[in-house]
Amino acid sequence: MKNNKQAIVTGGTSGVGLSIVKALIKANYFVTFIGSNNIKGKTVETNLGNLAHFVQLDLSDITAIKQFIASYLKVNTKLDLLVNVAGIMSPKQQLTPGGLDKTFTIGYLSAFILSTELIPLLEKGNNPRIINVGGQASHVLKTNLDFENLNFTKKYSGFKTAIATVHAKTVLTQILAEKLNDKNIDVNSFHPGTVKSDLTRNMPLIIKFLAKLASPLMAKESTNGIFVCLDESINGVSGKLFVKQNPINLVFNLDYRIQLIKVTKMMIKKST
Repeated sequence: MKNNKQAIVTGGTSGVGLSIVKALIKANYFVTFIGSNNIKGKTVETNLGNLAHFVQLDLSDITAIKQFIASYLKVNTKLDLLVNVAGIMSPKQQLTPGGLDKTFTIGYLSAFILSTELIPLLEKGNNPRIINVGGQASHVLKTNLDFENLNFTKKYSGFKTAIATVHAKTVLTQILAEKLNDKNIDVNSFHPGTVKSDLTRNMPLIIKFLAKLASPLMAKESTNGIFVCLDESINGVSGKLFVKQNPINLVFNLDYRIQLIKVTKMMIKKST
């Protein structure tokens, strides 16, 4: 383990996340992968072998996230790769114990906390990277967040909330890329492509049925995600959204980015 590159992957028990976990293990990474289902996670861990370590963690619980980070910092001396994949979509709004929207907390706030608090270990990594799952450029580059409604209580839409969440994580990519440039930590987003996943597991039966029908047409792995995590040709490339291995510059308005960080910090403080 000491001679391996170290990686953390959230949402690593299925779909995009699991495909990245498998690719990292093939590349001789020791991978700590995070999921909420303990039985499923332990089964995946057993199947993947001794380079995989599963951690059951509820990413909607900010206190639990911080406890995981504290324990990880105690037993590890470096981190080479952090991959924020975890996300959910829900037809009806679910709130965390701290009163935050669960979709936004799992998909965005957890990525913010992990990315910012694991910087000391990433600084010690070998060509370290933070990689965030993104989406279609038409969605994640153009969506405008309503900073007065980041708890999505007005006319709740599961789909719109999920899109806004991924958009926020894409904005975070640019913020972190600029912040960590002098630390030589690359930060990028990627469009995962059409990959089999459990994203619709909380949706109505009809949507789950349609997703199952489409499943044979979906890829088993996110080749674009694997590329952005592993390809050495993009060492030093940062602040991009990769679509089919092609980089798109992230150029969100400065005031918009500042406002997102301000509201993010307020949300985290209020819920802990």
